[in-house]
Amino acid sequence: MPRLRFPPGERSIEVPAGTLLIDAIREAGLPIARACGDDLVCGRCGVRVLSGRVRPQKPVELEAKRRNRVSDELRLACVIRVHDDLEVTADYWGELGR
Repeated sequence: MPRLRFPPGERSIEVPAGTLLIDAIREAGLPIARACGDDLVCGRCGVRVLSGRVRPQKPVELEAKRRNRVSDELRLACVIRVHDDLEVTADYWGELGR
């Protein structure tokens, strides 16, 4: 099973391959926005993938990020399926590790 690490608090969990990243983040007890219900409307679930492999962005994700002014280096957690070990963070999680 893939292992996910969430710095800076050093949380980590294992999830079954194919789990949506947004669901894994919730399972780890971390906050993540989900205003649109995973319909790629809001773009609020942007996270930074620090290490590991994720599939390339599809045009629908790129368009959602453009429309919502989400930074290019962020990925939308509602569309990423976890297949490999990942290290992921969000800017607002920094306060959780203090």
